[in-house]
Amino acid sequence: MPLVLTKAKQIITDSVAKPLDHLIAREVELPVDVQKIVSVLGPRRAGKTSVCLQLIKTFRESMPSHRLLYVNFEDDRFFPAQLADMDVLLEAYYSLYPENKDETVYFFFDEIQEVVNWEKFVRRLWDQENCRIYLTGSSSKLLSREIATTLRGRTLSYEIFPLSFGEFLRFTNTDYDMHSSKGKAILQNKLMTYMQQGGFPELVFLPERFHRATINEYINLMLYKDLTERFGVRNPQLLKYLLKYTLTNLANAMSVNKVYNDLKSQGYQLSKNTVYDYLSHLEEAFILYRVSRWSTSVRQQSINPDKFYGVDQAFKYAMTGGQDEGRVLENMVFMALRRLGYVPNYVLQKQEVDFYLEGKWLVNVCLDASDLTTRSRELAGLNEAMKFTKLTQSVLVTLDEEGEEQLANGLVRIVPARNFLLEVEASLNG
Repeated sequence: MPLVLTKAKQIITDSVAKPLDHLIAREVELPVDVQKIVSVLGPRRAGKTSVCLQLIKTFRESMPSHRLLYVNFEDDRFFPAQLADMDVLLEAYYSLYPENKDETVYFFFDEIQEVVNWEKFVRRLWDQENCRIYLTGSSSKLLSREIATTLRGRTLSYEIFPLSFGEFLRFTNTDYDMHSSKGKAILQNKLMTYMQQGGFPELVFLPERFHRATINEYINLMLYKDLTERFGVRNPQLLKYLLKYTLTNLANAMSVNKVYNDLKSQGYQLSKNTVYDYLSHLEEAFILYRVSRWSTSVRQQSINPDKFYGVDQAFKYAMTGGQDEGRVLENMVFMALRRLGYVPNYVLQKQEVDFYLEGKWLVNVCLDASDLTTRSRELAGLNEAMKFTKLTQSVLVTLDEEGEEQLANGLVRIVPARNFLLEVEASLNG
């Protein structure tokens, strides 16, 4: 049933009066006055809506709330959402606040993909009205590559991830002095919780007994609602098994050929192209991230096996039930680097180094470097990689060890994970 003017006015006045005092600030800052449509992307339940509402809360400090309109198109009052509803919404807004025709109005459209052909309205609104526009949507239905095409240079895209370690500390009201013995103990305890619980904001406020079921619900929504519908996946059970397989082999180099053969041995009927396609779908939905071997040769880089990481460590615990804390810690370090906006490579010479940000950082991750054989291997890999990349410093992230090692080709900082994760967030915030 089409949206009527009366109902549209109710939606608008509800939005203008929406209380926002309960919000906890995230580390992500969206631009406030850029001549671009801002698209907010990321996995389900990572906090895209909250980030937009936080910006509205900030704007309310300097302008009347009726110049800020937030609309969620998953609201049942829109069902089924139609393109014509957006015109009704705009008409209702300016009939309520005609004086805003002479002001800049900030429109926040949440789950915009629920409206078929939404981009036609958004382009017209942007071209004809004095406004700023912020869009969010379920990741697999609002892909960054599609936004770039449909909005034709009018947009800037921002990724929202689950909570960083620093955000997790703020959400759990953790006070600490990272230099005191007590503070280190508090941080280490919280790190161990974060390693298993993950960073999805909702879990902070749920009893632990509901965490695994909640994460499995997120996974099922992403796989069966978003990806299966979005890409017409014919075998959603295979898609789920492939995700479980990848999370089981988290941070290990995997060739598609090996994955294909392993799945065939499990009785699945599939082609190698299906494996490529399904992995691509999982990446586009911000569930998995691919890390390639670094090489100056594009061909060499393309023929080497890739490593995969999950958007949040809770996915691994929920789907595999295994601890594997070393791989989980590596995943956490990867996501910390990813929040900086980088997609690192791994380096493989005689030894492997987990992460290389070209010209910037070399990072290895080791749960426990107290064993001399393990320590020697990790340091040898970094020493070799520093010579290969011509960097003179590198980092070894461990669960709890701290120190330095001067090697032939440069200095290795040995950093506890709690410090490293907080340092990365500090660099993100400038």
